[in-house]
Amino acid sequence: MDKPVINGFDTKEVTLLTGKNIEAGMAVTLENASKAKMPSADEHFCGICRVERGIYLSVVLKGHTTVQYSGSDPVIGYNMLAADGSGYVKVSDSGRLILVTDVDKANKTIDIIL
Repeated sequence: MDKPVINGFDTKEVTLLTGKNIEAGMAVTLENASKAKMPSADEHFCGICRVERGIYLSVVLKGHTTVQYSGSDPVIGYNMLAADGSGYVKVSDSGRLILVTDVDKANKTIDIIL
């Protein structure tokens, strides 16, 4: 085994109504108390959509999840991450400090613990 398996570590999810164009794997923020929306560029995100089913989303707010990123490659360890405005995340000085546990540069995905 090259790395520990942390899938599902301390994961907490919430069901929200969907905003426009949100799919599994995208960063989201809240539009109101029950509805998610895609965050603007450099905005903080509250979670990552794990499942999209019709008008409902299952959003990971805490724990391990995987998300696509754009721009420069994050590093394993703590990174400042923010939304990129298209559903992905990016390294950004205006972001929030998040633990990155794996970086897949070929697929531009990262495993994070929120």
